[in-house]
Formats: sequence, structure tokens, C-alpha cells
Amino acid sequence: MTLLFLLDEINQKSFMNLTVKLIFTEKSLTISSLTQIYLNLLFEKEYQQKDLQEALKTSAPNLYYHLNKLEELDLIRKKTLYEVGNVKINEISLNPASRQQIRKIIGKDVSNYVLITGFGELKTGYRVPDLVYNILNKYHYPISRIICFTTLDAREKRKEFKDEENLMKIDEFFMYPYEDYRFIESEFFESIEIKVSKEMQDANIIIDLTPLSKLFSFKLLELANKYQIPCVYLGMDKEGKDKLYWMSNMKIEGDIETFD
Repeated sequence: MTLLFLLDEINQKSFMNLTVKLIFTEKSLTISSLTQIYLNLLFEKEYQQKDLQEALKTSAPNLYYHLNKLEELDLIRKKTLYEVGNVKINEISLNPASRQQIRKIIGKDVSNYVLITGFGELKTGYRVPDLVYNILNKYHYPISRIICFTTLDAREKRKEFKDEENLMKIDEFFMYPYEDYRFIESEFFESIEIKVSKEMQDANIIIDLTPLSKLFSFKLLELANKYQIPCVYLGMDKEGKDKLYWMSNMKIEGDIETFD
């Protein structure tokens, strides 16, 4: 089910400011320092459990105990890669949906936002980043950086109108052939999650689902759902004026199968 909310009808403060309580200690370490020791490492990359134990210089029982606590708080994920006899080889990673909360816990909370958007070549599609940014700015979102996915031809078209229409500066472009936005095994689809995850390390993210292909929108909506990132769609109100909608709860399931 897809949920739509008018941007000006949601409590944005409660939507964005999630909190979590940590309820464990270890010897002389305080709650916050213990949390940072474990989560700071996992914030940068995934670890096999044995490698994490060595990095933390702790015992296996202590590691097991505190990982279980973090798992109960839904901050991490354990994935069994394989088993050797009765021994499980686990991979430990952050829960993607808790990444924003974890940033606050380890002192990497930020107030700035990155807008991930894009535009195509058709008609006035090159204006989409400006329209979305202006509405978010109206609602006081501190957008500090704008990333656009587009095509080479669409970028050239935007350049033609940049001075005439006073279009804003885009901080970074990622350009792919339009066909890549419609092909699930393209370079775009293979790299988009890495790009989004990288941006999440230093900023809050807002994803714009409006531009390019429907498959582009579906993929970004899937990532928004996975990482609990707010995403918007540029539509219109009954008077024909531009309006943003929040969207959530959708994912790509894979190729269509033969009907039996």
C-alpha cells in the first residue's frame, strides 16, 4: 500500500526526530562511550563477528552479550554467512532503517539536508529540481546540497535555459543514458544504493521521486523505505498549483514470472 500525505499536513518534527534509549553498560564505560565504540565501527562498514571482536579487543561472551542488546534495540542486524560444525560465522551490520538514529547516538547528527532529485529532457522537466527545492525551502528545510540524476542531453538543455530562467546551481550530476533508468540491471541500478548510503553518512536525505522513468521512482522509493528516508513527489493541487506529497511503503520484487 502506498501512503500519501500532504507536506503541510504532517508533523514534520516528530517524523524526522526519532529517538532511542540505550539500556546497557560495561564495567567502567558509560552508556554513550560504549555505544560509540560499537556503533562507530559498524557505521563505517560491516564486520564478521570475529573481526569485530578483534577490533574491539573484547571477549567473545562480552561481544555476544552487547550485540544481542543492540539487536534487541533494532540497531544492528546479524546475518549467518555459513556454519562450521556448531559454529556460526555471522556478519554484523547496522540496521539500515536505524541509521539516522545511530548518527545521533554516536554524535554525528546533522541539521543539513541533501536533496536527491533529477530531470529529463521532455518539455520543461529540467525545472523539476528548482520546483521541488523551492517548496521544501518554503517549509524551512535547510537544503545544503542538491544531487541530480539525468542524461547528457537533458543537462545540455538545462544549461540553455539556466541564465534565462535563473535556474539554481546543482552541486553534483550523475548522468546515464535514459535507457539505464528503465533497465533494472543497468549501471545506475547497480550503483544508486551505494551513492545514497554514502550521502547518508554526513547529511539527512530527502528523495524526490518525480523525475525520469517510473522504474527510477520505484527504485528510489524502495531505498527510501529500506533506509527510512523521507521522499516526495511533485504533483498539483485542485487549482493546478505545484504541491509536494510524502510517499512510502513500496519495493521492487523482481522480474515478472510465468502465470501458472
